[in-house]
Amino acid sequence: MERCAVCGAEEFIPYICRYCDRVHCVLHRLPENHECPNIQQARAPKPIIRVEGRQSGATLRVIRAPRLSTISNRELTALLTALMVLGISFSTRYMFSGLVAASPVAFLEVFLLTLIVIGTGFIGHELAHKFVAQRFGCWAEFKLWTVGAVMAVLFAFVPPGNLVFAAPGAVYIASRSSYFGEGVDRKANGVISLVGPLVNIGAAGLFGLAFLISSLAGLGDIVISSGSGLAFKFLQEGVAINLWLGAFNMIPFFILDGQKVFTWDRRVWAAVAIPLWAATIAIWVLLFV
Repeated sequence: MERCAVCGAEEFIPYICRYCDRVHCVLHRLPENHECPNIQQARAPKPIIRVEGRQSGATLRVIRAPRLSTISNRELTALLTALMVLGISFSTRYMFSGLVAASPVAFLEVFLLTLIVIGTGFIGHELAHKFVAQRFGCWAEFKLWTVGAVMAVLFAFVPPGNLVFAAPGAVYIASRSSYFGEGVDRKANGVISLVGPLVNIGAAGLFGLAFLISSLAGLGDIVISSGSGLAFKFLQEGVAINLWLGAFNMIPFFILDGQKVFTWDRRVWAAVAIPLWAATIAIWVLLFV
């Protein structure tokens, strides 16, 4: 476990500053909070001003600064790798259960369905953080945590495959000190953190709506009676997993999203967290108990 270069705190998932390459804790992860020697690189690029000479006189032309990046090739590779790791980690339990062990086609079906469920839950959650952080003028990039990815795959192959360690990476955020104000304030940090669980709630709602429509149309009885109820089952798991991801991240502790939302506005935190926890407990009792 690595330690923060400023305060020495142990970090389970360390924040590595892209400007000085040193490890920092959640409190010192921003360049201005650890007196980064390369903080000037973290500041937004200034607009380019060009003076063009003409016969009628000089004309001042202002060219906009480059926009914040969306998803780089390196980041896309990290996202796809994390998605594949999660797909494997959440699929192996079906192999150990014997449900798909004798059929490669069935396992492929499970794997693809898992990618859909995990893709909306994990990837959607992380990208929501990224894009909203960029709207606040921050640098934000998803980075693969190699140790976490390897551990996730290793744990997945421990029979019966129910031990899942899902921490292959995260979005790293750093303020661009002079882009939209001085750093990221408490409200901005709270909003950036809140959107992740909100995406999980939205995804759970979509899976739940699809499940409800399928049930009312009798599709569940059709696929189950035909011996292939996997797709119908994954609609249920899509609801449960997304609610669980959102509820877990709203815990007001450590570096979780809930801590930042709670610090920003306790009323907003309570309005989201309490109903979310109640819904999560209810759906897990209904489906798995």
